[in-house]
Amino acid sequence: MERLSRYGRRMKLTLINTMTVASLVCIIAIPFLTKNLLKTEANYYSITINGMKVGAANTEEEVIVALASARQELSAQYNEVVYMDPDIEINKESRTVAQRMSVDELSGAIYSYMFDNVMDVDFHMYYTVRFGDFVVTLDSKDSVIALFEKLIAKYDPNNAFTVSLDIVDAATGTYGISINEKATESTAAEIVSSAISGTAVSQDGETVANGDGLTGISFDTDVVIVEVPADNAVTTTVDEAYENITKEHAEKTIYTVETGDTLSVIAQNNGLRMSELLSLNSNLSENSVIAPGDSITVTVPKSEISVITKYQMTYEEDYEAEPNYQDDDTNYRGTNTVISEGTTGHRAVTAEVTYSNGNETGRTYIKEDIIKESIPKTIAVGTLTPPTYLKPISGGSFSSGFGYRWGSLHKGVDWSVSQGTTVTAAAAGTVTRAGWFADYGYCVDITHSNGTMTRYGHLSSIKVSVGQSVTQGQAIAASGNTGYSTGPHLHFEIWVGGVPVNPLNYVNKN
Repeated sequence: MERLSRYGRRMKLTLINTMTVASLVCIIAIPFLTKNLLKTEANYYSITINGMKVGAANTEEEVIVALASARQELSAQYNEVVYMDPDIEINKESRTVAQRMSVDELSGAIYSYMFDNVMDVDFHMYYTVRFGDFVVTLDSKDSVIALFEKLIAKYDPNNAFTVSLDIVDAATGTYGISINEKATESTAAEIVSSAISGTAVSQDGETVANGDGLTGISFDTDVVIVEVPADNAVTTTVDEAYENITKEHAEKTIYTVETGDTLSVIAQNNGLRMSELLSLNSNLSENSVIAPGDSITVTVPKSEISVITKYQMTYEEDYEAEPNYQDDDTNYRGTNTVISEGTTGHRAVTAEVTYSNGNETGRTYIKEDIIKESIPKTIAVGTLTPPTYLKPISGGSFSSGFGYRWGSLHKGVDWSVSQGTTVTAAAAGTVTRAGWFADYGYCVDITHSNGTMTRYGHLSSIKVSVGQSVTQGQAIAASGNTGYSTGPHLHFEIWVGGVPVNPLNYVNKN
């Protein structure tokens, strides 16, 4: 009996302990369970501008969309970009009660706040003008317009054109320049008679009914104007900007030697001292012998921007009709022979003439009235195919063709290839040049049995010597980037009858 009582007391004590632990667990856990089960707080995102909470939305993406929409709407209200320099914060928040907006509602609230705090653009912005890599900053739109009016003034003596700023992108404050003709009657005084060959039909001071005169003004490079905050830029005056833009500096170009040229004559005609010409061409000395067709580096004056003008001109001139060509099956292709001389005619023409900084760069005939007809000359054109030539490299990308460019003749063709590409003889012959040659850099000439010659320029290394006989396809050099070259490539020429001809008449382009 005592044993049972003792067991019962032990069971009772265990029960009490168990209930005590359970009670403690309930006391601790119930508040957390209640908080999670009854939680009513929600996550949302608010936007604050310059310390002022403007509104809130369900997600961060909705806030960003609303902000962009408000900015776009604000920009549309002005002819120029609006700058505010605001301090914007987007914060995640959690509250039991949250006043959230739709994207449109929030956009409207942001727009209203920004509208009330727009800065006055005219008094706080400068204008950066960019011509290619050249940049100048002015203090106002009026100064920008004044600069361009000054740039075109000498080419618009009758003040027939007006300059204006055009908005390219209001959101970024980007402008372009327009130069448009004023709605006034043109006069013949606008025609630059000294710039044409022949006699102008109209006389100075008389009204020109057919539209002769200055017809357009533009620039040779893109002009971009961008608004920038005044406190982040240093400005210059209109006069200083004009001087910096129009100041000429020497720019290298290639001159092709003509019959009768000497180094001293070339130097004099290009405004250079002999020492300056020789410093530009390290392969030459005062005693160097030059030949027609050689290329020599000279310098020409160049400003940061060129003013392009177009004139319509009506005048009379002598002219020669296009020749008549006849096939000549007794001569190789590239050999032309004059069979009969033609006669000179006379005509009245209307032409559109283009100038760059006052120098003629192009002439297109719009109308022609023949006064005395020209009889064309007759020229025989060789049709025989010379001995077969092979393309001197394997692969490569065709990059430049035969013909005139930048006012001089490009006497051959170019293929872009990796430096060190093997160059082979296009045909069998004897090496007559193997070394540095003016702007060709390292160069090889091969004279062939029929009197033709092939030339390989801008080489990185040469594997043959003068007097050596080579077979067609034999490795003679490695391509490179020497001499007057803008990148690794092979320059290849074919000369027939002592003059360069188009190599693509003899070898494949690809």
